[in-house]
Amino acid sequence: MKLTIRDRSTYFKGLLLLIKKDQNVSASENILMTKIGEILGFEKQFIKGAIKELMENDFLTDEVPLFSHQDIAESFILDGLKVSFSDGEFSAEELEHLTEIATQNGIDKEWLMFLISNYIKYADTLNTNEFLFVTKYLNENDFIVEDKNIYEEEFEEIVHKEINKTDKL
Repeated sequence: MKLTIRDRSTYFKGLLLLIKKDQNVSASENILMTKIGEILGFEKQFIKGAIKELMENDFLTDEVPLFSHQDIAESFILDGLKVSFSDGEFSAEELEHLTEIATQNGIDKEWLMFLISNYIKYADTLNTNEFLFVTKYLNENDFIVEDKNIYEEEFEEIVHKEINKTDKL
């Protein structure tokens, strides 16, 4: 499965709304959002403008993103956690927004809380890696994962790899 143009737009807009929740766009959020925007195929000038004008943009509504597939929404939640923690803080507004997105897209609240608790536990390590879940849907050989346990295993694998890198230093 590939991301549709609409899903790409929804993904980027949803992450913009997420970083707007704490009323501050940090340098780390700016860098990460630029990278994500480029990965999604947006022009750098558009990305920079969207980030720069984020706080004043009256056309960017707080509409909760709805994706074409639950799997894309799950990847969004994972990348959303990375974006949320990239500034070293995870606000109540960001948590509420991710919870609303999960609910809107039929994602199990227990799975969401599992991810958040693990991300909090390993945030310092996870924020240093370059991996973004959205890239799973940008290749020709993409597929839908039906089992959420696979996401949990991927998440744990990334955590363990990053911890092992840190331990070797």
